[in-house]
Amino acid sequence: MIRIAWIGLLCIGLNNAEAQVMHATNEVVDCEALTLTTVNQLAKDFSQNRFRSFDEITTDWIQHCGISECAQRLIILNNIIERKPSQASIQVYFENNFQDVFWDRVHYAKRIDFGYVYSGGKLYFGYVPLRHPLDSLVAAASNLLIKTQVLEPDEKLVCLLFSGDIEGYEKEIEKTEYDSGFIKPYLLKKLRANYDGGMGFTLYTGVYRPLSKNDVFSNSPMVGLTFSSLITSKIMAEIGVKVRMNINDSSFDYIVNGDTNTVNSKASVFFGGGVGYKIYDRPKIAVMPRIGAGLEVVHTGISTQDENQNEENHDIETLHVSLGCAVVIPVAKKSYFGFGLNYHYCPYDFDDNLITRFSNNLVSTEVFYRF
Repeated sequence: MIRIAWIGLLCIGLNNAEAQVMHATNEVVDCEALTLTTVNQLAKDFSQNRFRSFDEITTDWIQHCGISECAQRLIILNNIIERKPSQASIQVYFENNFQDVFWDRVHYAKRIDFGYVYSGGKLYFGYVPLRHPLDSLVAAASNLLIKTQVLEPDEKLVCLLFSGDIEGYEKEIEKTEYDSGFIKPYLLKKLRANYDGGMGFTLYTGVYRPLSKNDVFSNSPMVGLTFSSLITSKIMAEIGVKVRMNINDSSFDYIVNGDTNTVNSKASVFFGGGVGYKIYDRPKIAVMPRIGAGLEVVHTGISTQDENQNEENHDIETLHVSLGCAVVIPVAKKSYFGFGLNYHYCPYDFDDNLITRFSNNLVSTEVFYRF
């Protein structure tokens, strides 16, 4: 119902635009009547395999009422049948998003209230009624072409689409043989552009290690999750959390309320963000230096209670700044994979309760997945 309402609103806007065009040209054309006459004639011609007057009929139709999904679908099919170049007509079809109109046409034609849907969206459907005989003729001709003709990859895809086998079309387009055509790369580029226009999340995993060989910490695995800005921007920002598991580290001494405690930390947590700038940005790869800053918390496991029995945790808290570089590569349809190398400066000495000296310098390698 929401989609029907959307189609109705779209048609109101299109009708207004059409009225303005008619006023500007001082020519009043009843496109609904003209279209019905045209598609009825074309249906008759298609059923009798008569295509001599096709160009003349469709040219007059388009000149008076503009290009539409049905008109362009017929042009493509006629080009394939007549063995004329079809690439340009296929390109026009997809660049005008007519595949979405056709999908709606197939979908709503199956509904019991298809007449009601059409009456609320006549202009959207190009004034061609749902379940018109021409649709069945085009579907039959498309199926026949698939079975009897040697088709170019894009021609085979559009014939599958025009046959009404939407599921078969969506499965077929996943095959690698269509990677070099127009349709699949265009739709993938459009899908990625739509995805890239929004925020995203990034999953991280990697390994931290101190630069000093004689440090409390050792090689420590890390996982993280950040909320990221638009990936299409030259400048990218993110904010989130990263958790470092302190494996095989040494114990250290930490003072709480005047008492010295020997502690072996199980984890360190970073809360903060970062900013990167793409110095090299191409469709298949981007290189991005990054800086980051936030709060580093080293868990000690020590807690005390005050006079009101409120529990207080005593962890090491310090500044965490980083400088690094990342490489980002698009993968699948709308995701990104990357890897980075970073230097980290964490002045643990800022905490006066820490007795054991830590190395303030660390490096990390990480891989990440943005979705």
